[in-house]
Amino acid sequence: MDEAQKAVTVRDGDSMNNFPHRQEVALVTGPVSYRQAGSGPDLVLLHGLAGNSGTWKRQFEKFAGRFRMTAWDAPGYGRSDTVTPAVDAYADTLGAFTQAIGIERFILIGHSMGGVVAGNFAGRYRDRVSGLVLSCTHLGRKQRAGAPLGEKYLARLAQYEAMTPLDYGRARAKSMTAPGCDPQILEDFARIAAETRKEGLEAAARVVSEADNRPHFADLDMPVLVLAGDLDRTVPKALTEELVDAIPGQLPSFVLHYLPGVGHAPYMEDANLYNAVLGDFLSSLHNT
Repeated sequence: MDEAQKAVTVRDGDSMNNFPHRQEVALVTGPVSYRQAGSGPDLVLLHGLAGNSGTWKRQFEKFAGRFRMTAWDAPGYGRSDTVTPAVDAYADTLGAFTQAIGIERFILIGHSMGGVVAGNFAGRYRDRVSGLVLSCTHLGRKQRAGAPLGEKYLARLAQYEAMTPLDYGRARAKSMTAPGCDPQILEDFARIAAETRKEGLEAAARVVSEADNRPHFADLDMPVLVLAGDLDRTVPKALTEELVDAIPGQLPSFVLHYLPGVGHAPYMEDANLYNAVLGDFLSSLHNT
């Protein structure tokens, strides 16, 4: 790591209990902020459209004793600069980011939008990925590059403009979780989503809209776990099945797990179950 890429801790007051503070590393494309804790094999986590590095607090609490865990803020989120709004550019930024902080080979977890980036990265940089977890995600919306965003994403941007940050966060929390979700979990989700920046949201929506990871999935050759919420309204079962159908038949291992009673944020809605399934997969990698 050269001097221009040296990570520096940013004491920005955003830690939650013992959750690590954000750090930053400078890349050619601009700074990327992230949180890191623990020791052991490297585990890199990518959040979704309404998240940031704070998404993964409950996973840090569970696994930082066994892994060195690194959760980035995607381009345009947290303190990370925007990059070209295309899935290849996000995956390339992930490659440069991990190398800049000294991570060469790692287990990769991507949720929703982060899963679109993770699937692209794993197919294009498969020698750097020792295991892949695709959480509540899909292959991409396959929209023509430069076409107007779809109604779903335009509505979300309009919602962002019309509401206060916390009201926007609460609206996202309600729409993305299953009915009856614990009110404290809803509020935790809302506070994270309230940190969303417009430029990050708009760019990430375009990344997801224009991505088509099917060609890259043909090159996957690592163990893969697919997680889905059985009450997920954001990524319904049809999109999960399309993703699963694109995964090669000859992998070291493949597991598909539908998590009962949860929507699009199972890492928070039922962290115990999510972590248990994830932990089994991580243990299988550690034992091979």
